[in-house]
Amino acid sequence: MTLQVYAYPLTVTLSSLVNNAIYTIPLAKIMKVKYSTVTRPYLLKTLLPIAGFKAIALASAFFGLWKVPVSYAQTVKATLPIFTVLASRCLKHEPQRPAVYLSLLPIVAGVIIASFTEMSFNLAGLLSSLFSTFLHSFINVLIKKVFDDTQMHPITLLCVSSQLAAVILFPLWLLTDGVTLSNELIHGLKSGEQPPDFYFIFLLFAAGFVSFIQNLCAFALIHQLTTLSYAITNTTKRIAVIVISLVIFKNPVTPMNCFGMFLAVIGMFVYNRAKENEQGSPKFLRKRDSNNLTLKSSDSDARLLLSTTA
Repeated sequence: MTLQVYAYPLTVTLSSLVNNAIYTIPLAKIMKVKYSTVTRPYLLKTLLPIAGFKAIALASAFFGLWKVPVSYAQTVKATLPIFTVLASRCLKHEPQRPAVYLSLLPIVAGVIIASFTEMSFNLAGLLSSLFSTFLHSFINVLIKKVFDDTQMHPITLLCVSSQLAAVILFPLWLLTDGVTLSNELIHGLKSGEQPPDFYFIFLLFAAGFVSFIQNLCAFALIHQLTTLSYAITNTTKRIAVIVISLVIFKNPVTPMNCFGMFLAVIGMFVYNRAKENEQGSPKFLRKRDSNNLTLKSSDSDARLLLSTTA
């Protein structure tokens, strides 16, 4: 909603990173997360690249949201499993079962149909959203390496990576949106766009707080549910976001466009189902553990807390 009125994608990106860094501190206390330390070389060689990719990926995601409707951006984000499979295959040489590759077909078909029938199609928005999704798949692989090396909790990694990403992004923001906002506040607008005001600041803080609540609720659920059951809730959430965005923003759509969107989203569930069968995990509920608030991180935690963007 912020980008629909205020055309400052890098400002929204920086605000999101800062909010994540701030709100994860009380979140870590609520979840009783143990503090983790890493060596300086590991910080520079591993965590810093993750933060850099995170900053670029998030900026690309918000730029895509600025250019294309929310419903279409959510559809493009459904391609994450495709890039994840490719990244795992190329970087970690992980083979996949035929069922996993076949499960990607609905995603490909859905995104193609949605793209060809999108009435508000924008090539820059599509490429930016795809690039963001590609980077997130690469981040997933690096995150798994961090968990294997350090046993760091995902909330700790979210906090550290957000802090570093904000520092990395700040110089670019200062030279772009920072200069633009300063000129508009001092000299006034020349383009007729909506100037930054208190409502803009309110939207930035509201978005950060809602993101914090989402992370809190999702992390509480992820330790009670298996990957499959979380995939069901995640698919439902994505469908709800698409429907709500269509209702609120009233973006023009066609029946084929809606079909492509939902085919891509359902494809994500099919992919998660195929991966669940491959791993042979329990289907719906995890075993209860009195210390479940301090359990070790899972791949689902990583995807949830570190690859969730706009």
